[in-house]
Amino acid sequence: MVWALPLTLCGLALLMLVLPTRPRVAWLRLGGTQALCAWGGGLAWLLNHHPLGRMYAAAIGHVVIAGDAKMLAHSGAHEFEHVRQAERWGILLPVAYVLEGFWQKSQGREYYRDNRFEVAAYQYGPARFERRRSPKV
Repeated sequence: MVWALPLTLCGLALLMLVLPTRPRVAWLRLGGTQALCAWGGGLAWLLNHHPLGRMYAAAIGHVVIAGDAKMLAHSGAHEFEHVRQAERWGILLPVAYVLEGFWQKSQGREYYRDNRFEVAAYQYGPARFERRRSPKV
C-alpha cells in the first residue's frame, strides 16, 4: 500500500474536492484488494468531462471513483485490477501506462484498448463487492 500511497493521495485530493456534492463513499474489498470507493455526486460530471473522453469509473491508487452505483458495479472489478497495478507499479504506473499506450500506437495499435494495463483489467467483468465499513468522510 505504501508504494501506491502517492497515487492514493491524489485520489483522496480529488475526492475531497467533490465532497460538497455529497458522493456516496464506502471501503470495499474484492478478493484480497481493498479500496475506498466513491460514486455519485459530482463524480458523474467529472467522469463525463474527462479530457481523454467519457469514463464510467477510474482508479487512482487505492481510490476508485464512479459516476453512480450501477457504473461501479459494472466496472468495479476492472478498476480493482488497476488498484492492484498501482500496488505493483506505485508512482511509476502513470508513466508506464502512458509509455505503453505510445508504444502500442507506434506499432499501429490502439492506445487504450491494446494498452497492456487495460488488456489485463478487461479480463475482469462485473463482480460483487464485500462491503466492509463506511468511513466518515
